[in-house]
Amino acid sequence: MARRGFLLAGLAMVGLVTGACDRGGSVKQAGASSVFHLETGECFHSPAPTTGKTVRVKDVSPVACTEAHDGEVFAVFSHPAAKDAAYPGDESVADFAAAECLQRFPAYTGGAYDDSDLEVATVRPDHDSWTGKDDREVACVLYKKDSTLTGSRRKA
Repeated sequence: MARRGFLLAGLAMVGLVTGACDRGGSVKQAGASSVFHLETGECFHSPAPTTGKTVRVKDVSPVACTEAHDGEVFAVFSHPAAKDAAYPGDESVADFAAAECLQRFPAYTGGAYDDSDLEVATVRPDHDSWTGKDDREVACVLYKKDSTLTGSRRKA
């Protein structure tokens, strides 16, 4: 039995990142980028809350994981649909992203989702990015409801 109801926030339409990070989560370069340029293990601040069904994020700011941060990317992968495939719909993309992120959670954190104090959000394509930019990327993000994280949650 689950320890809590599963709440998965979708960060659907992603805008700019004001920097880039190295694999250790240290900010290495300022500039504009997509959140999908953040790699697994990198941390960021977000001006938008990560709770609720869908959150539209205008920008995120990469930070070192040793500093307080709102989210940590724990997986990045592509939706398996072909480049020319029609958009399968918000619910289908959200369900795919949720299932894949939950499957990847233990490998990154070293523990079960139900036993953790963490929530999971997905950054996924919406209709416009899917059809206009052939966007198939999904990112899984760890966060803590009503709190920030300090330090990486990647298993040692």
